[in-house]
Amino acid sequence: MSRIETRESAVFFIYQTEFRTESLEDQIDIFSANTPSVDDDREYFTGLCLGVMGKREELDEKISGFLKKWTIKRIPKLDRAILEVAFYEILYIDEIPVSVSINEAVRLAKRYGTEDSSSYINGVLSSFEKSL
Repeated sequence: MSRIETRESAVFFIYQTEFRTESLEDQIDIFSANTPSVDDDREYFTGLCLGVMGKREELDEKISGFLKKWTIKRIPKLDRAILEVAFYEILYIDEIPVSVSINEAVRLAKRYGTEDSSSYINGVLSSFEKSL
């Protein structure tokens, strides 16, 4: 599994945590059992998922500072998951260039989000990048 696919799986995992009640570790086990390709980069997948979920409140607060006319609770759950992964990578994973995290977030938003998701996510992440 490429890093791109691992990131995509992490976004899907984080999205589905909105609807599940099992412990985070159980959710990772269940998700991984149903997504065999996660095993190819399990360490990155698990680290990204646990990292985002462990810092979710902090990430959402940071994201909220860059939302225009929206609150974190009002944006689509999938867009939120995409933003959380991108912000986490930018803030905590030094070996991934900021431009890669932004490009991947926009790609995921174009592929899976609403008609407006990619431009909105690009705007939020561009504003965040300028603040760094």
